[in-house]
Amino acid sequence: MIQKFNTGIARRYGIAAALLAEAIWTEIKENEFHGRCQYDGETWMCCSRKMFLIRMPYLTKHMVSTGLARLKRAGVLIKGEWNKGQSDRTGWYTFTSYGRKVMEESEDEDYA
Repeated sequence: MIQKFNTGIARRYGIAAALLAEAIWTEIKENEFHGRCQYDGETWMCCSRKMFLIRMPYLTKHMVSTGLARLKRAGVLIKGEWNKGQSDRTGWYTFTSYGRKVMEESEDEDYA
């Protein structure tokens, strides 16, 4: 499997954050194309931490938690709650306008 990531994000927030940002970015772009997961004028990506670990088995639970926290703290990602049931704690993620800018500016040039 080949995994690409934004090296600018990796330099600022770590490789795990860059891998997570890329996975979220890719899923959001697909959801935008299909008109799915749209709430409050944004397109979202729905994924539990367990699912992130299944998709990226080379990351640990701590790496996923830390990477997501760094992206949220830096103003790159927003986490939402759009689950049907109150007991469902699956995370919903989208990029802030700043996060979109970072991902779009380096989409072609800043990947490893």
